[in-house]
Formats: sequence, structure tokens, C-alpha cells
Amino acid sequence: MCAEYFRWKDNNGNTQYGDQVPAEDVDNGRVKVNEGGQVVEKISPARTPEEQRRFEEQQRIAKLERQRKEEQEAYDRVLLATFNSPEEIIEVRDERINLIEQSINLSRERLRKQQKELVKLNDSRNRFIDRDMEPPEWIEKNELKVLSRIAGIEEYIRDKGLEKEKLRISFGEDLNRYKELTKRSVTSR
Repeated sequence: MCAEYFRWKDNNGNTQYGDQVPAEDVDNGRVKVNEGGQVVEKISPARTPEEQRRFEEQQRIAKLERQRKEEQEAYDRVLLATFNSPEEIIEVRDERINLIEQSINLSRERLRKQQKELVKLNDSRNRFIDRDMEPPEWIEKNELKVLSRIAGIEEYIRDKGLEKEKLRISFGEDLNRYKELTKRSVTSR
């Protein structure tokens, strides 16, 4: 049986040898050597709190990078399975944008109707005022309802415009990625 022992530096910096490392020197690091003096195993010193923090941060970053890579690979597989050509991506993008534009156009028509309704209510209000009469309460209530609808429709149109731009960007990225992936698979054959 081959005897093994440890070599380490004590807290004073002196090299020590023994079959056990004293508790006060365990964190200094050590090497396990055989009876011929050859290093069998190196045991690193304990990390300082700052080194431990850096190590954990590196581990966290590496894990995030692995996750990002796995997600990208899964996305790439779906992209390649979904589309057969760049033209198909463009066609689907254009169809989706067309649907959004149709929705925006319908909402603009609803907006115009609500704006006309508001003009009518304002005209009614002004007729009462012109006769030195107090406008009925229902006019103000209806004006508030119409203004609320107008605000909602305008917000919807803005949101759909943003959705359309995000869609263009997303499909542009997909198109570029698809071309990159298909170019890569052609050149690797």
C-alpha cells in the first residue's frame, strides 16, 4: 500500500508535511503527495468572500448564457420547421401586417363616427347656450361618454401601430436569422 501525505503552508508561510492538516491551516490549500513526493491531488485554498462572490457571478453568467443558447437553438428549430423559404416569411409578415392595418382602418372609421357624434353634442349644447338656457345634463353625460370612447379608440390605434412596428422588427430578425441558418446548412454540406 502506498502511503500518502499532505504538504501545505501554515499561517506563518512555512511548508509543513503530515498525514493530516491541522484545522487552522485547512483553508490555506494543500497538495496530497505520495511517498515518492509526487503530487497526487491539489486542493485549492478556500476562496475569500470577494473571490466567492466573483465565482458565483461567473457561474450565474455562464448559466444564463447556456439558457440563452438553448432557447436560441429551440427557436431556430421552430423557425426552420415553420418556414420553407424567406419568401414565405415575408408573405406571413405581410398578411399579419395587413390584418393589423385593417383593424386600424376600422378603428379610424369608428373614431370618425365618435368625433361626428361629439360635434352634434357640442352643437346641441351651443343651441341651448345661445338661447340663454342651461344645457340638459344628458348632453354633458353623453359628451363624457363619447370623449372616453374617442380616447379608447385613439389608444387602440396607437397600440396597433406599435404592434405593427414590433411585428416588422420581429419578422425582420426572423428573416435574417432564417437566411443565416439556411446559408450555414448549405455551406456545411
